[in-house]
Amino acid sequence: MKLLQKLLAATSIFAATAAIAGPPVTVTFKNNNTTTDATYRIVTTNESSTYANASPKPATTVSKLGSNSYAVTSLISPDVNYANVRYKIGSKECVFGTTFVNALQPGGYKIPKWTKTATGSGGAICTATITSTNLTTYA
Repeated sequence: MKLLQKLLAATSIFAATAAIAGPPVTVTFKNNNTTTDATYRIVTTNESSTYANASPKPATTVSKLGSNSYAVTSLISPDVNYANVRYKIGSKECVFGTTFVNALQPGGYKIPKWTKTATGSGGAICTATITSTNLTTYA
């Protein structure tokens, strides 16, 4: 009986954790290429988690001069969120990332901190900008 109570307690903790979510980040990918569509790709586990936490799901193809937007909400903590996405246009590829941490400071207050990355390969020029809780990416 005690084992059953422990299992129920553990299940309750996991269920409560799943309900906690960080602040959503809206990802907007803009394909600035005038001749070729961009392809959304998943290579890493962080990219896979981003896809799983995205709503709606990212489009697999973004037409030339087109864009695609979606929200990503991490279930790690109400004070943490991240998004990692990858797009390919021909032999050029862009990998974008952002993290959000609401860092607890002495005195009990929190300071929100965003980071961003944009890494290109194959001659790609990639740019990421953050406005409020939105990550805008360009390829």
